[in-house]
Amino acid sequence: MKSQYRRQVDVRGFSFALLLSALISLPAFAGSEVGDTAPELKPKGWFNMESGTTWQDLEGKLILIEKWATW
Repeated sequence: MKSQYRRQVDVRGFSFALLLSALISLPAFAGSEVGDTAPELKPKGWFNMESGTTWQDLEGKLILIEKWATW
């Protein structure tokens, strides 16, 4: 009887945690849809480039954008 109660508590706890994590992650998916125009990128700095370089100066050139996060 006690193990059955513990199993119910575990399933309920897992279900609650799953629902909570889904609700927390919803804002990350809001705001953009397939086909939307990408937001304008405003770099803080350039590597191997003069300061003051604009996107218009780089038109027609290959640009590598490295994006990462520590979450």
